[in-house]
Amino acid sequence: MSATAPPSPIPLFSKHRIEALSDGVFAVVMTLLVLEIKPELGPNSDDEAVRHLLRNLAIPVLTFAIAFLISCIFWNLHHRKFSLLRSTNPVHTGLTLVFLFAVTLLPVSVSIYLHAKSSNLARAVYFGNFTLIAMPLLLSWLYALRSGLVDPTQPDSARRQLTGRAISLTALGVIATVSSYIGLPVLLIIAVPVIVLINKWLRSKSTT
Repeated sequence: MSATAPPSPIPLFSKHRIEALSDGVFAVVMTLLVLEIKPELGPNSDDEAVRHLLRNLAIPVLTFAIAFLISCIFWNLHHRKFSLLRSTNPVHTGLTLVFLFAVTLLPVSVSIYLHAKSSNLARAVYFGNFTLIAMPLLLSWLYALRSGLVDPTQPDSARRQLTGRAISLTALGVIATVSSYIGLPVLLIIAVPVIVLINKWLRSKSTT
């Protein structure tokens, strides 16, 4: 009887199906974000009414722009992560689905913030959603590194850069959420340059 290789304890899957699903989720969510911008003008409105409307739309547009920008950052990191992988498995796929679930909540958190802009809790929900996205992204990447899912031909510098960026985003999200909830935005102002410097240091280490 010929010997056969033992089966892998965790089966490997192609990464392309989850990549396609991720692109679809991001496309839908990033489109839905703009629906919270609702200009309302009566018939035959004059210039003053339009100016008043544009002033009132400043915060919704800025909130949408920030959410859209951060969504783009997460999409980019997610894309970079999968470009470094050779395959996925059920555990990594599950973590990725949790990441996508958190992404789908963005229109809800944006809506809550826009309807309660003066509420510390609403701001915490807004930034907490970004933290909820960053955490499974970071966890799925760390799991991929430990489980041998990363393509061994990829340079170490690319791995370190992605790790540093994922950690930085998660840390910023946690600090922004906590500082918003307790009403101390100065914590975020102090933390941003520190985290940026740490990220630059990690990137410099990856090139040496």
